[in-house]
Amino acid sequence: MIINFQRKALKSLKKVDIFSQPVQLLIKQEEGHKTLFGACLTLALISFFIYLLIVNLYTLGQRNNPTSLTTEVYHAQPEQFKFNEQNFTLTFAIQSPNYATYIDESVYVVEAQITTKTTKIVDNQKVDEWTSQDLPLTSCTPELIRQVELSEYFSHLNLPTNYCIDWNKINEINIEGTFDSSAYSFILFQFKMCNEQTKKTKECKPRDEIKQLLEQNYFSLQMSSYVIDVKNEEKPFISKGEDIFTTISSKIFKEISFYMQPITVFTDLGLITEDYQIQKTLRYKRHTEMIDLNESDLIMNVVIRLDQIEQQYYRSYTKIQIILSQMGGLWQVFFTIAFLIQKPINMLSYYVRILNSLFEFEQEKKKKTTIQRDEEQNQEGQQELMTRKQLQSTREGLFVENKKKAFQRLQSIKIKKKQMEVIDSLVVDPQSKEEAKQQLTKAISFSIKQYFQSIQKKLKMKWTDYLYFISCFVNSKNYKSLQIEYSVKKIIKQMDILYIMKKLQEIDKLKMILLTESQIKVFDYLQKPTIPLDPNSKQFNINQHYYSILKPMKSDFQRAVDAQNAFKEIVENLDNPINVRLLNSIDKTIVDLLKMRKNTLDLISIDDVCISEQGQERNAVFTIDIKQKHSSLANCKSETNCKSEAKF
Repeated sequence: MIINFQRKALKSLKKVDIFSQPVQLLIKQEEGHKTLFGACLTLALISFFIYLLIVNLYTLGQRNNPTSLTTEVYHAQPEQFKFNEQNFTLTFAIQSPNYATYIDESVYVVEAQITTKTTKIVDNQKVDEWTSQDLPLTSCTPELIRQVELSEYFSHLNLPTNYCIDWNKINEINIEGTFDSSAYSFILFQFKMCNEQTKKTKECKPRDEIKQLLEQNYFSLQMSSYVIDVKNEEKPFISKGEDIFTTISSKIFKEISFYMQPITVFTDLGLITEDYQIQKTLRYKRHTEMIDLNESDLIMNVVIRLDQIEQQYYRSYTKIQIILSQMGGLWQVFFTIAFLIQKPINMLSYYVRILNSLFEFEQEKKKKTTIQRDEEQNQEGQQELMTRKQLQSTREGLFVENKKKAFQRLQSIKIKKKQMEVIDSLVVDPQSKEEAKQQLTKAISFSIKQYFQSIQKKLKMKWTDYLYFISCFVNSKNYKSLQIEYSVKKIIKQMDILYIMKKLQEIDKLKMILLTESQIKVFDYLQKPTIPLDPNSKQFNINQHYYSILKPMKSDFQRAVDAQNAFKEIVENLDNPINVRLLNSIDKTIVDLLKMRKNTLDLISIDDVCISEQGQERNAVFTIDIKQKHSSLANCKSETNCKSEAKF
């Protein structure tokens, strides 16, 4: 009871195995039919995708094609940013009506400050505290332009007539927040007419003259800014100069606010996981102007402050898993296209392979086949080998006879007999004679092999045939298409599972007819073959020869060799009706070929008996009576012919 329960439990457990090995049928020891065209197409696809993989990995290493995303983020309290000589350059001045900048402290003076507002809570009330820090200014010089990439841009200015931040006296400038935030810092430049309270190093000019000089002037300001190059991995910020130009007058008050936008670039440098690198800077975004028509000594305020909108750039480079997934999808597309191209060719080749295994096909007659030419060349080589050793006198006659067609030579034994007569009559050295006989035996075996290859009437397909059949198969009247169409119809029904099951039932019926009930029981009980510790032992091969599963796969030629070895035994037992039916079922040319080989081997065997009494010493030269030898050989031949006629 427990054992049955365990078996059922194990059987149920096995059902959840998703890694089960599917049962497959093989075709000639292969899981599927494969073609050279399919192999070339597969190699082309693999090579193409290896190339794509290398290109993608190279692009990934170069980091010049990122995927970017831009967003804008609002900040009620923009974070603090620090200006220094490497990221901020500023020049400004007042221009005369002829657009020439000038610095004249007897006309106007500039006061620069870093103004900070701090909000505190006092008695549950907000109290703003304003503090100011002087920002040192000086007349510009090329040495104060510390951003090397902008030195050329600022070189077109008349630097001595412009104000610059004196970076020799200050290291950095902090700005942060907005007017409504609790912490607010900005840069303030105040332009005032020279008077007793504002004058610095020079005495002021008369007020009317100052008003007249400042009545119609211009204000120019140049500052550094940036553009974003997302393709540049190391330096995405490219410096550029920003030029702002507006009017100024002593009759009005103007306040200009320059808004600097925070820029943040997030760069994902990870190959598999995320690994962000953050880079920040400020750039000029916009400016606003306010005008007051009231006259005063303060003619203009310039404010540089932060903007509340931050622009963020997200850069990411293709990761390895993304490359592989993209290539996987692309592989499916190209594989489908290649499959549609290769499928009809593979199907036709598959059917041709099956048909050649099951049928023989009549071929178109040609003037001279390749096999026949090979046979003639082999026969010429055979005659050359024989005449090279003391057979010079018969060379021309044998060469003429062996120029005949291969199938005539295979159907007749006369040439082989004449060769044996020449060997027997002219060769006096037993060793040379034995070598010549061995060469003749090899030539016969080669002829048999070539003949069996020549009678293998297989359907041969060229590349042009595949293209022709795929495009014109339906309407084709070509002999190959007719043979294929007819043969496919015959085998399709035999590939049906119902047809196979019926044939298995016929085997059971045959057992019932040929065997008794007791024999059937013993037949069903025959044990499975046992594989020993040494499967290559000869004893194992002898004892297990009746199991077809243990027999090695043999080619058509190997089966033909086995058949010709068994031919002698079958011919000697023609009283058995099965042997007679077997011989009648074999093609007549093949039977003649087997007879030829049997007679030749008998002739060689009898000739060896006839010369066994000759000299035993190797390489001895002796004289033989040619007439007596011919009569002896004739007697041997007559005995052979009589025996052959009695057998056939």
